[in-house]
Amino acid sequence: MGDVSEVRTEAGEVQIGTEACFLHLVDGLTDPDPRMRRLAICGLAACGDTRAVDHIIEALHDEEPELRQRAAMALGKLGDQRAAPALIEAVRRDDPALHRAAILALGELGPVAVEVLADELRCSDPADRVRAAIALGETRDISAVDPLTAALEDEDATVRAQAREALEKIRESRVF
Repeated sequence: MGDVSEVRTEAGEVQIGTEACFLHLVDGLTDPDPRMRRLAICGLAACGDTRAVDHIIEALHDEEPELRQRAAMALGKLGDQRAAPALIEAVRRDDPALHRAAILALGELGPVAVEVLADELRCSDPADRVRAAIALGETRDISAVDPLTAALEDEDATVRAQAREALEKIRESRVF
């Protein structure tokens, strides 16, 4: 890709939702300008095309912390289970912003990450325990009930409240 003005010109000539649009966005992930990489990540997530998953996974290792965080959120939004191993690895990295985003993104992938999220319910950081409870609720998976029930005894009131809300989401998803 070229400079920002060239990209804007090219973007004006490409229709949203087309193969050309997808390819331009994928190319944008390697642009030297972090602003363009951010736009590309957001655009790929908005397109909802799961072919972008492997490309966005690579962005979890971008030099820019905000880009790594946006990549995790985009993977959650796409909801493709192929992203689970990379997001689980991201949760375990020493990168606080990525860690937080990856926890929430895993919740959007469904039951595949319940065990990892349940482990996060036992971490020392109350904010991460809150995120884990939220994410477990998003999975809507019955296997999250036991760890969430245990979290009802958490020392932090916000964790307890989020655990209750998560259990309610799971209960509601089971009612036909």
